Amino acid sequence: MLPLLLVLSPLVQLAEAAPTNITSESPAYDATSCSYRSVWSIVATCALTMLVCVWNATYPNIVPAERWYTVALHRGVLGLVALLAPEITTARAVAEWRYAGHIKKDFRDDQWTRTHGFFALMGGFAVQDGPQRKILKTRRDLCYLKNGTIVQPMITKEEISDRSKSDGLGNALLILQLSWFILQVVARASNHLATTLLEIDTLALAVLSLPLFYFWWSKPMAAAYPHIFYLRDIPEPETSSSLDGDGQTLAPLLKVHAIIVSPKRYWWQEILGVALDVKHDDDGLYFALALLIVWIVFGALHLIAWDFQFPSHAEKIMWRVASLVLIAAPCVCFLAQQIDDKYLDADATTSIGACVLVLGVVARLTLLILMLVSLRDLSASAYQTVSWTSYVPHL
Repeated sequence: MLPLLLVLSPLVQLAEAAPTNITSESPAYDATSCSYRSVWSIVATCALTMLVCVWNATYPNIVPAERWYTVALHRGVLGLVALLAPEITTARAVAEWRYAGHIKKDFRDDQWTRTHGFFALMGGFAVQDGPQRKILKTRRDLCYLKNGTIVQPMITKEEISDRSKSDGLGNALLILQLSWFILQVVARASNHLATTLLEIDTLALAVLSLPLFYFWWSKPMAAAYPHIFYLRDIPEPETSSSLDGDGQTLAPLLKVHAIIVSPKRYWWQEILGVALDVKHDDDGLYFALALLIVWIVFGALHLIAWDFQFPSHAEKIMWRVASLVLIAAPCVCFLAQQIDDKYLDADATTSIGACVLVLGVVARLTLLILMLVSLRDLSASAYQTVSWTSYVPHL
């Protein structure tokens, strides 16, 4: 990521030198002045910041595929989700952080850290049983490492971190760019300068991306291969009914079992893509609330543009409605989930969730289209800059 940013940053500087598209009604500004910016400069800065947000959100699991394009496609899907529905990515980070903490507590006697928990959720631990390989992702699967059938079931945090493709310098530059972008948007508002819709949407992405650094700080990035554990050579029992000292057969310990998950899976579990083995009764409510809050924050940030100048009144109404839909959609989903056991059957809950999801997608696409078409007609102050923000280090 660092080399890519170093290449793209000069391109943003070149875009800032592009001619400014000022309407004939505006004063004659000097397009080469450092106090003014062009449309290309706005687009380039937002695109670079969005790239940072998307890159930070693509912490992929270990993909069991040898072809490079399969891995690239997997990361591309994660990036697309981060761009179109960043609230899902942030909620996924919260879910993984909490679940990795559960794994850490389960193996505290083995000095496991949250990094171990994240690596397990990524599919980083596997058991080789002859030609078969079992990925240990859930807490029940990880019991393999405690039943005495694994050869050297120890791996240190440093060994896991060595597989990660991220570093402190790269993360610092990402945080710097996101913080600078948020700062300059706030500075524009305090100086009563117009902010474009593209910048508002990028601001929402940046605000939702910053928490990822906290929740995923201990998560290895782009690890390519799992750590393989091997089963001990245990003599086969004389008969299939032979029992060990505890009255249990040894054979089940040597078999590869299917992933065991909670029989009731919530809609948010499927969306987050985390095979959650819910142990505590409050876990479902905890994750649902996390997604609810993040989703509402994302929609509310778009309401900043409630009284902005739009190219047309119809576009202003569409922006307001789409923003309100983003806020209302998670509330409806949350309420439907809380009352489904008493008043709604499973089919009704699924139908409500599907309708709300469609409305959310339509609202998000509407915002994306409006922010792009609005660039055709910007107010004069949208081309002005807050001069002191250029002295703050950024990409």
